[in-house]
Amino acid sequence: MFGKKDDGYDARLNQAKFLSELMRTRRPFCFLRMGDMELVYLLAQQHDKLDAIEFGDGPVSGTQAWCNPGLSAKHAARLRKAYEGADYLDLHEKNWPNEHLVPRLALERAAGSYRNPTKEASLVFLTWTESEFKPYCQHRRVGFAGAEARVLELLSRKPEFKQASVQYWPERARIFYHQVRDDGRNLDANLDLVKEDLREFVREHRLDTLFLSLGGGAKILGYELSRELGICCFDFGAMIRAFTYSGCDGNRVARSPHSPFFFRIPFQTHMDALEQAFPNLTSAELLAKAHGQLLLEVLKKQVGWTFASWEFDFGSENVSSFCLAFKEYKKRYQRLFTSSSAAKKERAGFLHFCGTHSLTNEGKYFLRKFRAKAAVRKVLDTCFVR
Repeated sequence: MFGKKDDGYDARLNQAKFLSELMRTRRPFCFLRMGDMELVYLLAQQHDKLDAIEFGDGPVSGTQAWCNPGLSAKHAARLRKAYEGADYLDLHEKNWPNEHLVPRLALERAAGSYRNPTKEASLVFLTWTESEFKPYCQHRRVGFAGAEARVLELLSRKPEFKQASVQYWPERARIFYHQVRDDGRNLDANLDLVKEDLREFVREHRLDTLFLSLGGGAKILGYELSRELGICCFDFGAMIRAFTYSGCDGNRVARSPHSPFFFRIPFQTHMDALEQAFPNLTSAELLAKAHGQLLLEVLKKQVGWTFASWEFDFGSENVSSFCLAFKEYKKRYQRLFTSSSAAKKERAGFLHFCGTHSLTNEGKYFLRKFRAKAAVRKVLDTCFVR
């Protein structure tokens, strides 16, 4: 879906260095990315079809991905203004839907602003985070805000994180964290309340740079706050999930649509932080988060790159990591498997996945039963028709 990391790597590396230079020298400064969901949203606005846009928080599912910008039609003008005024806009043409849809979008970009010069130089935030994030942040006052900010804060104190992230994490930065209102849920209704929370967060900690992960809301608030507060705002997107090694968005209980990768975090370490950050999850929701984490172990991986939720790699390293995590999962969450009808449904979806890919004996047994029942139903249906 995103192409190969090596294709255009030198062009992205050059753009990453250029982006850092802009971020160091210009205030206010705002870096935004054109996600495929935001692109569809803007095209729908362009053709007066925004009423058909989905912006809810989605289902409970640790095996199915879900995403949307989180914004209803009432925020369309602000989103367009943010994209038109951002100092640097990455149009993400290496994401194949964007490659075909970006030419249809009418944007009146501000004079003196920048964008990725070619398709190959797009997705620069991946390369920037891999190569420029650490040196840029050193000795700065930076903040992370998003639905996974609390998980990142908790993990950043753990020795497992410190060891795994040493190549990427700015140990000499002054770092502050802000868990957004309602854990990022109900973004459409809360957008301006979230903005005021962020304004206070920036002022309280005298931040120079704000890394914001908040779907379509990050585009609007990053642009507006950069102008109003005279700071640098960076549309960080999935990168907080990369640093926390999260299989699900913080504001949802479904799998994330894509997952950038830098390093693994042990399942038990991640789930300790997740349970502390989100203490009010139901049993089904907690199982869904755990299942999303287990599926992340077998997702395709390359350092500094991202893969879509359906791009699996069942090679030995991933399967070994899955099996290790699965043992901890059974020990930790077996009490939840039959705790409610919603938990049973969530568990069934996970077992079906495991059986389909021959990952666990429980999954293979579940799939045999599932197929046997389906065969019996087919026979009975045929008999009744006759």
